[in-house]
Amino acid sequence: MRSLFRHRRGQSMVEFAVLAPVFFLLLLGTIDLGRAVYIYNAISNAAREGARAGVPYDTPLPTNATVAAAVQSKLGGGFSLSLDPCLQQTPPCATPSTTGMPSNSGYIWYSSGIGTSTGQQHPITVKITFLFQPWIPVVRDAAGDGVTFSAQTTMETEY
Repeated sequence: MRSLFRHRRGQSMVEFAVLAPVFFLLLLGTIDLGRAVYIYNAISNAAREGARAGVPYDTPLPTNATVAAAVQSKLGGGFSLSLDPCLQQTPPCATPSTTGMPSNSGYIWYSSGIGTSTGQQHPITVKITFLFQPWIPVVRDAAGDGVTFSAQTTMETEY
């Protein structure tokens, strides 16, 4: 009888060894999914705040720097965002670029016409593009170059 119990001692260790990777993959995958949702909500709120900052309500009129500062202040720390390189071109690009971003960073793009008084209604658009790279190696390999999140807000201005 004693020999039967001796052979079963390693059973729980083998079961743990088989199930532990699956359990930890699910646990860490849930954490990565939570990071992705948090980042999307943060850039969405920041784009909304940037568009809101571009709508004039008093003097002096807002500038492009005002919009970029509003986006950065809404995000806080932990995010690496820079102005879209295509905004430096002459004339500035009409649509944001989505290539050339390093992992876990992004671009801020805004439409032209911020701070101009034309006497007519025109839209101000702020778009944030972020390249999310998961932490989990298996998920990161499946995602390839990462997952691109975009959040865009357009507000009408009346001068």
